Amino acid sequence: MNPEEVVFVIGAGSTVADCRSTSDAKRPPTDRGFFRIALTTHREALSSVTEYMERNYDVQIDDDRYDYLEQVMARLYTDSSAGHLSREAFPVFRDLVKAFLSRLAETTNPIRMSMKSRLYRLIAQQLRRGVAPERLTIITFNQDIQIEKALFALASVKGRAKQKIFAFPGCYRLDPEVPVTGHGDQFPRDREFTGIALLKLHGSLNWYSPHNTANPRARALFNPQRKIGITRRKIIDTNMRLSKEIAKRAVFTFPIVVPPVVGKSGIFHDDLRPVWRQAEERLKRAARVIVFGYSCPVNDWESANLLARSLTGNSTLKEVSVIDPEPGVVLRYVNLGRLASLNYYASCDTYLGAE
Repeated sequence: MNPEEVVFVIGAGSTVADCRSTSDAKRPPTDRGFFRIALTTHREALSSVTEYMERNYDVQIDDDRYDYLEQVMARLYTDSSAGHLSREAFPVFRDLVKAFLSRLAETTNPIRMSMKSRLYRLIAQQLRRGVAPERLTIITFNQDIQIEKALFALASVKGRAKQKIFAFPGCYRLDPEVPVTGHGDQFPRDREFTGIALLKLHGSLNWYSPHNTANPRARALFNPQRKIGITRRKIIDTNMRLSKEIAKRAVFTFPIVVPPVVGKSGIFHDDLRPVWRQAEERLKRAARVIVFGYSCPVNDWESANLLARSLTGNSTLKEVSVIDPEPGVVLRYVNLGRLASLNYYASCDTYLGAE
C-alpha cells in the first residue's frame, strides 16, 4: 500500500460538477445568483428577507448587483448579533438559513451517485493508486451528503468488502456518544473511527439539534453545547421531526450547519472544534492535497487561516492540485500556502485523464 497521506479539500463545485445538464432551479444553490433562482422556488419563505433588505438597505435581493447569498447572509447575521435591529433581524436571518438548507436538500436529494460521478471517480482513483483508506482524508465545506453517498457506493463494490472504506457515522470523527437515528433507506451503522475520514467543517444536513419549536430563538440555535444527533437517512428532510419513540415526545429539528457569515467561529458547536483541529493536523502531514470545487472565499477568514497555516506548516508536502473552472482560484492557493508550484485543472475530467 502507498504510505502517503492524501487530503481532499472539497467545495460546492464538486456537487455542481455532476449537475451541468440540469436546469438552474434544480441545480444546487451557489453564492452568485442565489436569489434569482430561490425567489422562483421559495418566494414565500424568503418574503421576510425581501422586505427586510428593501426596508433597511433599499436593496432588491435579486438585483444582479446584490444577488449574493453570502453577502446578504453576513449582513443579516451582523444585524442580528448586535444593535437596535437585532430582534428584527434574527428571525429574518433564520428564514434565510432555512430557505438555503431547503433548496440544498431538495436539489441534492435527487442526485444519483454512480461510478460515473466525478467525486466517486476521484476517490476511487486514489484507492486504485494504493492509498490506504485510513490515509485518505476528505475535508469539506459542503453541507450536503453527496460525499457520504460516494463512500457508501465505493464500499459496496464487490471486491472491496475486505477494505474498510466507509464507517458511518465514525467517518465524521465526532463524539461517539452522539445519538444516531433514522428509518427507511439508511446508511449502515458503524461507529468505529476507521476507513476514510470525512471532516465536515461547516456541519451537515444530516446532523441536527432538537427543539420544541420549528423556529428556535438565537440562544437555542447558537448554543455551542446544544444536544445534537445524526440521522442515517439518505434522503434529507430539513423539517424532520423526531418521533415520540426516539425523543419521548415529538420534537422539531434544525440542521447543525455553519452558515456563510463573517466570524463564524463564534457560532461553532463545541463538537465541531475538534474536527477543525483534526483537519489542520491532517493537512500539515499530507503528501498530496487535491482541492476540488472550493475557492476559499476571501471573507471566510477561519477557512483561509486554516489552509494558510496548514500548507505553510507542511514540510512533507509534495503536490497541490486545484480542480476548478475558474483559473483565478490558483492565485488564491499560491498566496495562501506560499507555494512555489501548483497543478491546475479546469475540470475533474481533465484531472482524472491526466493521472
